Amino acid sequence: MELEEIMQKSIELGKSIGLSNVYKEFKQAENDLLHNSEACKLVEDLQKLKSEHHGKKMAGIEISEKEQQTMKELEQSCLRDRQVLITNEANSKFQDLMSKMTENIKTGIKSAEQG
Repeated sequence: MELEEIMQKSIELGKSIGLSNVYKEFKQAENDLLHNSEACKLVEDLQKLKSEHHGKKMAGIEISEKEQQTMKELEQSCLRDRQVLITNEANSKFQDLMSKMTENIKTGIKSAEQG
C-alpha cells in the first residue's frame, strides 16, 4: 500500500470522527464551557493549581496541607458545576474513542506483521 493511500484513509477517518456524535457532543460541550465564564474560570483555576502542584513535586517541594485542601475544595467546586461535569464527560468519551482507535490501529499493524 502506498503512503498516499494511507494518508487518504487517515483523512477519511478524520472526517468520520468529525461527523460522529461523540465528537459533536465533545465540541458542543467545549463551546458551551467557553461561553460559561464561571465554569470556564473554575476549570482554568484548577488547571493552574494542578500545574503549580506538579511543578513543586518535580522540584522536590512538598505540597502543604493548606495547598492540598485548596485543591480539594476547587475540585469539589468543579464537580458541583453542571457545565464542567458535562464537558468532562464529553471529553472522557472522546478520549476513550481516540484510545480505542489507537489500539485498533496497533492491532491492524500487528496483524499485517504476522500475516
